[in-house]
Amino acid sequence: MTVLDIMNIDTAKSYATEANLEKALERFGFAAYRHVAVRNREGRWTAIFPLSEITGKGGCGYLGLFASKGFKTIG
Repeated sequence: MTVLDIMNIDTAKSYATEANLEKALERFGFAAYRHVAVRNREGRWTAIFPLSEITGKGGCGYLGLFASKGFKTIG
């Protein structure tokens, strides 16, 4: 795996609609975390979370929190 694979939005977990993405975030317990909903090259929806949501005030400190469900974290 290269850095390009890690930062490639097309490799993130994605959903056909924004509504489906939001339902999944609720199911995973991520809906309350700040995130950006984006579309990949295929037009599917995914979420990108800032690192501060993990390491900041109230965060759990587990860097793999969002990645464990296929989402990206940057920051």
